[in-house]
Amino acid sequence: MKRYKVLRRDFLKIIVLTMICTLLAACGAKNPATAVSPATEVPATEIPATEVPATAVPATEIPATEIPATEATTGAIIMPGDRAFPEGVAGASDGTFFIGSLEEGTIMRALPGATEFEPFIKAGANGLVSVLGLYVDEANNTLWACSADADNGKLKGSAPVAIKAFDLQTGADKGSYDLPGGGFPNDLTMDDQGNLYVTDSWTPRILRLAAGGTKLEEWLNDPQLGAEQWSLNGIDFDASSHVLYTVNQRAGLLFRVALNEDGSAGAVTKIETSQELRRPDGLKVIGYNTLATGEGGAGGMAVLSLEGDKAIVHRIPAGLDGVATFAYYQGSAWVVENHADHFWDPANAGPDANAPFRIVEVPLVVEVPLD
Repeated sequence: MKRYKVLRRDFLKIIVLTMICTLLAACGAKNPATAVSPATEVPATEIPATEVPATAVPATEIPATEIPATEATTGAIIMPGDRAFPEGVAGASDGTFFIGSLEEGTIMRALPGATEFEPFIKAGANGLVSVLGLYVDEANNTLWACSADADNGKLKGSAPVAIKAFDLQTGADKGSYDLPGGGFPNDLTMDDQGNLYVTDSWTPRILRLAAGGTKLEEWLNDPQLGAEQWSLNGIDFDASSHVLYTVNQRAGLLFRVALNEDGSAGAVTKIETSQELRRPDGLKVIGYNTLATGEGGAGGMAVLSLEGDKAIVHRIPAGLDGVATFAYYQGSAWVVENHADHFWDPANAGPDANAPFRIVEVPLVVEVPLD
C-alpha cells in the first residue's frame, strides 16, 4: 500500500508538470532571463524637457562651443570671400537678407531661398568704410547702414563715419548723415513715427535722425549706458510699450529708455537679468515682453523674458565661431558667424579667418519650466 501511495504521488506530479508545460507553451512564454520591458512602456514624454530648463545650467559651466552648431541650427547662407568679416545683417519681410563687410566696405544681398550672398552695393559706395548695423525700412524703400571706421578696414580714413541710406531694391544712394563729433555707429532701429535711432559704441549716447530730417542729432547721453569705449551695441524699438531697449556689450547690461510724448528721451532704466549677458551683440524685440540678443561670448543666442524691471535669460548655445548681430525672421535668429577675432586682433588670432563666413539660422525656442 505504501509503495502504491508513492507511485500515485509521483504520477500526479508528472501530470501537474505536464499541464503547466502545456499551458506555458500555449501562452508563448519565454525564458525569464530574456524578458526585458521595452522602452515604450515608459514614454519619454512622461518626463518633459521643461522640468530641466535651459537656464538651469549657466553657459559658463558648459561652454557653448561644446555643443556643435548643427544641434541648434537649421539653415545657413554663405558670404563669399576670404576677408569679408561680416558684422551687420538685416532681413526683409519676404526673406531677403542684406549683410555688410567690415573689411571691404561692401553690402551683399541674398534673395529668398538663396544659399549664398551676391554683390549688391559696391565697396565705398556713398562713402561706406566699414559696414556695421543694417536696418530694412520697407515703408520708405530704404536700406539704412552704419558706416564706421576703427582704422583697420581696407577703406580706413576714406570718409567720415556716418549713417548711409540706399534704395532697398536697386542699391542706389539716397543720403548720408555724418555723426556729430565722430564716434562709432554700431546699430540702429526706427520707431513707429519713422524716427531713426543709432547707438555710438565709443560714447554713452544714442543719436536720432528725425523723420524727414537732414542731420543726426544727439538724442541721449547718459554715462550709465557705458562711458568706456566699445560699450553700446544693439538697439530696438518696442511698439507695444513705446520704449527703446539697448545693450552694453562690454559690461553685459540691458537698458530700457522711455520716449516722451514730445519725442525727447525719458527715463533710463537698467534691467536686472537672471544671468549675465555674455558680450551681447544686436538686439530685437521678438514678442510681447520678449527680447533676443546675440551672445559673442557664448557662441549663440539669448532670449530675455521681461518682467517689469527684471528679465529671465534663456541661453541658446549654437557653437558658432565669432557671433556678431542677427536678423530676426519667422521665429529664428539668422546669426552672423564672422570669425572677427582675426579682424580685430590679428596679432594674436592671426590675419586669416576660418572661412566661410555665413549667417546661420538658430530657432528661438526656449524651454520654460512649468509652474
